[in-house]
Amino acid sequence: MRVIVDTMKEDIMKLKSDDVVVIWGGSNDSEKNNSKEAQKHLCDFVKNNQMIKIVVMNAPPRHDLLPSSCINNEVISISRQLKKRMTIYNNVKILETDLEREYLTKRGLHLNSSGKECIALRLVTVVRSFFNKEIISPICLQWKKDTMVPNQDRHNNDSYVTSCNENPLAPHQTAHMHQHERR
Repeated sequence: MRVIVDTMKEDIMKLKSDDVVVIWGGSNDSEKNNSKEAQKHLCDFVKNNQMIKIVVMNAPPRHDLLPSSCINNEVISISRQLKKRMTIYNNVKILETDLEREYLTKRGLHLNSSGKECIALRLVTVVRSFFNKEIISPICLQWKKDTMVPNQDRHNNDSYVTSCNENPLAPHQTAHMHQHERR
């Protein structure tokens, strides 16, 4: 991962806020026990490039190995950690690449043409989601007259105001205030 980021530094510096970077790791780092280092470099890259949109594609499990193999367990663990660490960044979206066996070549490691098409369609959806922002309009509520509205008073948490024009103080508090005004 570090090699990829280091060789692309000049190109990355030219990117603008409407550009999208796609990063897709494989299971090779898991196999070589470099996953923590790769994850650190990815997190540093995201942290230092918050002005661009980034799609992180997690590593797919290997179908040439048993599902319970140490490499597949590591891939699942890394994917879970990566997803957790990327949630704090608004400019990052995670693309899940967990495909069924039918989308892989006979060996079970690489994507076949159907798998490539499936991943491409998922990628298009994620990239479009960066630009298709939903405009959410606020819900406007009108005040109803003579409605009981909770009033969080410091002295009495159970007090209520019946309308905006009424005095929220209890009668004994109002009398107490008038006594202070006379002095």
